[in-house]
Amino acid sequence: MTVTVLVPWRPDGGHRDRAWAWVRRWWAATHPDWQVVAGTNVGGPWVKANAVGYALTRADGDMLVIADADVICHGVDLAVDAVERGAPWAVPHGNVHRLTELATTAVFSGVKPASVAGATTQDPYRGLDGGGITVLPRIVYEQVPLDPRFQGWGGEDESWALALTSLAGPSWRGTAPLYHLWHPPQERLNRHVGSAPSRALQVRYQYAAKHGPAAVRALLDETPLPAPAGM
Repeated sequence: MTVTVLVPWRPDGGHRDRAWAWVRRWWAATHPDWQVVAGTNVGGPWVKANAVGYALTRADGDMLVIADADVICHGVDLAVDAVERGAPWAVPHGNVHRLTELATTAVFSGVKPASVAGATTQDPYRGLDGGGITVLPRIVYEQVPLDPRFQGWGGEDESWALALTSLAGPSWRGTAPLYHLWHPPQERLNRHVGSAPSRALQVRYQYAAKHGPAAVRALLDETPLPAPAGM
């Protein structure tokens, strides 16, 4: 299979730009044969689904690695192999290591993330399915995409994981650390809830997942048409 890395990203003229510049070089150095495509939604609130969708229009691969612009994980090859062997989708990482600003600056200067893995803003924790990095066949993503009704940050990844599990099957899960580069936190109601509408939609996904694939499919089929193309 050919592999395309899709990166939802919105420039900020600062920390996020520097993180993505470093992460882009990491993908080029570690996987030179993979296509890497970044996409964003132009104007208005951040919508991860639209950013991924815009990147997908330029993707050549039939295997997708959907990866945040501020993370790396050396287990991604194992995840790709797992999907090639038949897993419906895969998550390469175990624990997430959110590096401090100082540790991130050291990484930018050439220090390996593993060398500063202990310098984190919180204790390492098991990453969410659907967040960080997700590997899946293109045809699965086209059938079970991220929901563009989630605006801002919060709820979209967990809900997508519920939809994938319900409609495609359980994920393969790796154990490699995922390193998250520091940037100022995005606006949200709290650490887990981005907005009241997104939280309400997430609850609907949780409810649908308990009632089976048909309920999840019906929820996804409510999804509005994509917004105008981004960049």
